[in-house]
Amino acid sequence: MRRLVLTALGALALTTFVGCGDNTPAPAPTPTPKPKKAAADALALADGGTADNDAQYVYVYNPVGKRDPFRPETEGPKQEGEPVGGGSKDCSEPLCAFDIEQLALVGVVSGDANPIAMLEAPDKVGHIVRRNTRVGKQGGKVTAISSDCIVVTEYFQTPDGRVNPNKVNICVKKDDAVEKSMDLFNNKAVQ
Repeated sequence: MRRLVLTALGALALTTFVGCGDNTPAPAPTPTPKPKKAAADALALADGGTADNDAQYVYVYNPVGKRDPFRPETEGPKQEGEPVGGGSKDCSEPLCAFDIEQLALVGVVSGDANPIAMLEAPDKVGHIVRRNTRVGKQGGKVTAISSDCIVVTEYFQTPDGRVNPNKVNICVKKDDAVEKSMDLFNNKAVQ
């Protein structure tokens, strides 16, 4: 039995001695870099091949020729090719269906670099106007917006061929008779 114990102790000592050699771990195999799938597909398409169906593509939005989703539908796209002298009398904007005398200026917002105004048509519908908005049956344009008036310039051609501007002012109508307001909390008339 003693012989067996000595043999077991010797084998244990031998494995301990062999195991205590160099403590550095074996080098791990280095992975080879794989080309990115989108770049590989682009290269394959450039070479005339076909790309896989499961490839990742980047979407790029191009707004050219599309309607601005934040602009009201009543406003059409800006006409780039219109002549400077008033252009054609044919106008598709809603305010071109009325004479200038039929329109009433309701309000003006002029504290900005781009002032806007609201014109009320005879059918009691308000329309927002800015500079260069077409107004009236004669094809006039809004040329100036002040704190209480707008200027609409119409162009007329004389028989001798000259183009003459005609400026028409549309101002906010002041009410002479101030309506009495009712204070609903105290049930009294207030001026």
